Amino acid sequence: MNLHAALRLMAGSVILISMAIGHYVHPWGYYLTAFVGLNLLQSAFTNWCPAMTLFRLAGLKEQTCATGMSIHQGVHMITGSLVLLTLALVFLAHLPQQLLVVTAIIGASLLQSAFTGWCPAMTIARLLGFRNPQPGS
Repeated sequence: MNLHAALRLMAGSVILISMAIGHYVHPWGYYLTAFVGLNLLQSAFTNWCPAMTLFRLAGLKEQTCATGMSIHQGVHMITGSLVLLTLALVFLAHLPQQLLVVTAIIGASLLQSAFTGWCPAMTIARLLGFRNPQPGS
């Protein structure tokens, strides 16, 4: 497993767990969901988040692009933005909480992509011009 697959596995898992906590235990669980979304979004631009540091220390290999932004960065940008947008629409714009299903789908998509190597956000990132990482990098 490479660093980005591990990151998607962790992000998807934490999104789903925090969504369950927010729904079944206490709404403050959604703050953890927002934290993951914010970390995904900022890691798209900085190529760093706390989990990436841990995964690098664990020796997971990272795939990067020689120029431009990688598909992995595009996935972080797309999923982080969508997570934050759906949370904002529900809690700030007071739209129905059923919209949080979108956030749960994003979490599940990130989770499964760690094992399959594909999620819809990867296709969208490719269509937007994000680059495939260099093999072996």
